[in-house]
Amino acid sequence: MSHLDSRAARNTRRLLPLAMLIGAALALPLNGYACGPDFPNRLLIDRNGTLLYMPEGNFAFEAGRLVPADKQLPHWQAPPPPMPPKPMPQSPETVAIGKMRAAKTVEEADAVNTQGLSNAARLYQLGAVAFASHDPRATDYFQQVLKLPAAEQGDWGLRAQYSLGRVLMADHGTPVNESGEAAPAAEHPPKAELEQALAAFKQVIDRVKSGTADPDQLALSSLGQQARIHLWLGDVAPAAHLYAQQAAQGDPSGGQSLQYVSSYLVNPDHLETLKQVIGDPLIQQLVTIELFARSGNLQMADTDGNGRSAQIISQILTLLDGTVKSGFAGSDRLAALAYRSGQYPMAASLLKNAGDGGLAWWLRAKMALRDGDVKAATAAYAKAASAFPADESWGEQRNADFVAETIVPECRVAGEQAILALNRGDYLQAMDLLYRGKALYWADVADVAERVLTVDELKGFVDKHAPAPTTPLKPVNPDDYGGGQQITPEVQLRELLARRLMRAGRAAEAQDYFDIPNYRQAAQQYANELKAAKDKSAAPLARAQAYYRAANLLRAQGLEFTGYEMTPDYAIYGAGYSYLGDAFDTRELKHKSWIDSAEAARAKAALPAQDNRFLHYRWQAVGLAQQAADLLPPKSQAYAAVLCNAASWVIKRDAKTGRALYQRYINTGTRYPWAAKFGYDCPAPDFAAVAP
Repeated sequence: MSHLDSRAARNTRRLLPLAMLIGAALALPLNGYACGPDFPNRLLIDRNGTLLYMPEGNFAFEAGRLVPADKQLPHWQAPPPPMPPKPMPQSPETVAIGKMRAAKTVEEADAVNTQGLSNAARLYQLGAVAFASHDPRATDYFQQVLKLPAAEQGDWGLRAQYSLGRVLMADHGTPVNESGEAAPAAEHPPKAELEQALAAFKQVIDRVKSGTADPDQLALSSLGQQARIHLWLGDVAPAAHLYAQQAAQGDPSGGQSLQYVSSYLVNPDHLETLKQVIGDPLIQQLVTIELFARSGNLQMADTDGNGRSAQIISQILTLLDGTVKSGFAGSDRLAALAYRSGQYPMAASLLKNAGDGGLAWWLRAKMALRDGDVKAATAAYAKAASAFPADESWGEQRNADFVAETIVPECRVAGEQAILALNRGDYLQAMDLLYRGKALYWADVADVAERVLTVDELKGFVDKHAPAPTTPLKPVNPDDYGGGQQITPEVQLRELLARRLMRAGRAAEAQDYFDIPNYRQAAQQYANELKAAKDKSAAPLARAQAYYRAANLLRAQGLEFTGYEMTPDYAIYGAGYSYLGDAFDTRELKHKSWIDSAEAARAKAALPAQDNRFLHYRWQAVGLAQQAADLLPPKSQAYAAVLCNAASWVIKRDAKTGRALYQRYINTGTRYPWAAKFGYDCPAPDFAAVAP
């Protein structure tokens, strides 16, 4: 098989035997996804839980840091995306290679006219055809390439060296049975041949380190192949080292293979194997990051409820604690694992030698909070915030409630700092801290922006941190949020402020913060109609019509220009859900709320005094419609129709208000046949029929 069409296959093939080796022993279920809406994590719903919870790490991130990258080896580059082939004439060499590779046997390949093909290229192709057909002559052909003078080998020399290793280890890929699943692996070659294969792959690595070009990244593949062989020989620790180096060079196959190895080692059935290799510092780190980043996998496999996962985690923690020495490179990760497992004395002990990294200080903050020392926690959080790199991400994970959260440690730490800032009354700092996470914690940002800051505090914050977009936005269909354009967190915050200003009766100021043009237009139209309605110098009929137009605007578009982002309207989700948890409702909390009386008072005052319910603006629209009715002759059709339409806006949610409107109509209005379906089938008000 040629390197040209086997690279992608090798990436899979070199992993599958290892997966087969340990997969049967693990049999761990994959993480599933619940049906229905997928809401992001909110830090402020259960602040105590947020402060004490330690997220899982990210295995791929951790695996790439187990050993330093080797500067003499290439850094892995992803293959370019496939491009549609362009018709172009092929070189004689390409044509000859194609014909040779299409042959079924060595003899057929050897009969191809190879004029213009180098001797190294011809020999390599013969070896590739022999290898594909399990012809033992493959070894000889590859060796012939390697016996050529270096100047004559060209790019084929390194490929032949790599392919020789594959022949010696009998790597013909993983057979697949009729069901499409990997079949049981064939018996491996004798130990002597496997050792020869190891030497062949080492030659690939040595040649690359000596300066040989490696466009196919065969040196990285050779690390993985060597690791596979060591696993076949039962040498787990050397295999882990090789995969770790592969991962350090950026090759995702190295990280994936390490995941298989670590999963194998933490399986309860393989505790004895773990005991044999736990003295290796890299194995110590590997097992630590496996449990730090993926302990949930063990817990999900614990389906019989016997607590087996907790037992194995405890056993491994004890094993690690008794084996590692002070200064262990993964002490902070091990401390985090101990903390997550509830073994707080062990966590405290490990933290003594865990260094000054972000995770260590993050853990110290949480340990201080457990001890009730808020001052020490605040100081530790500050050190954690400055220690985490801005680009460090642990990816998306799900907490104990199966809520998704993308963990960016710098942002998560800032979010927890915000909780302490809120508790001590430093509301603007809390807003600043939460806003660093922007889209990650938008719901929490919105809660503070709407319920904790005053309107003017928020306005000052927006003016400083959320400038208007440099490119004007296009109109947005509320049912197609964004309309194909990016709605940034800055725009979201500005729109939130604009709606809040509208609720405060400051429509003129709000116009400057509505960046979405049709929302701004609706808000302006609403303000104009209200102004006309309140003009007592105007005729009652004109005022009634203005009130009714304002009411209709509020009913139809109130979410866009006056709705709450969070409680009670939940514009954040397009008002598709009526209750998603009020961050300031502490009735169901079993632990400390971290909400002091001053913050609670602000949060309460920010809600409408009346009509504090989902889609609150509908009831305000009803109020405007009633003011329109107040200005109409009670016996007119317009009067009855205005009340009927007002009732239709809330009757399905508020039968009491619907009945009150109907009772007003019965007591004061004229009976119309359509009123039999009052609140459900209402005509438009006929204002033209009202006598001036």
